[in-house]
Amino acid sequence: MAVITTKYDIGDTVWYANITTTTKHHDCPDCLGSRKWTCESPAGGTFEVDCPRCSVSYQSHDALNLKYSIWVPTARCLTIGSVRADTSEDGHQYMCLETGVGSGSIYRENTLFETQAEAMASAQVEADANNADGEGWVAKQYDKTASFSDYQLKDAVMAAAESRASSALYACGYLLDDLDNAESLEDVRNTMAAWREKQAA
Repeated sequence: MAVITTKYDIGDTVWYANITTTTKHHDCPDCLGSRKWTCESPAGGTFEVDCPRCSVSYQSHDALNLKYSIWVPTARCLTIGSVRADTSEDGHQYMCLETGVGSGSIYRENTLFETQAEAMASAQVEADANNADGEGWVAKQYDKTASFSDYQLKDAVMAAAESRASSALYACGYLLDDLDNAESLEDVRNTMAAWREKQAA
């Protein structure tokens, strides 16, 4: 009679190699980790504000979010409670006391190890392979959150200059309207004088 030998037996302590995800953060390219910006107003005042990229709790634009996920290795200590010998390609299978015997998780023999170090080394290989998969969601998310090209702020001095130019254009339009309504040369002179005084204020 043939005897099938399994690597583990009931009561053995084993380490289950697995992977999970964890959240990490890119270094903020805007504040360089200080979480603050030093800003200067058009009037020359200097003040400090919270970094609009990394100090907020929610980003409506995914590409501005500095958070991303990666796969990391894990190892869990388990106690063999059931052994299922199998000569197929899937190999022997086990159930453990911690996760249910009879109804619970089933573990393939190639995911169980005698030491924590062996389990972590095996899981690290799987995590590295998943993280390097260019088609996987982790790699795509990393690429998206590492893209900062959409993040642009208009310079305050430029914005102020544009505002002044717009105001000047409206003022000139009003002046021309007033000159059109002038009934005499004296009215023209008075209108021009009032306009210059207003602009100088």
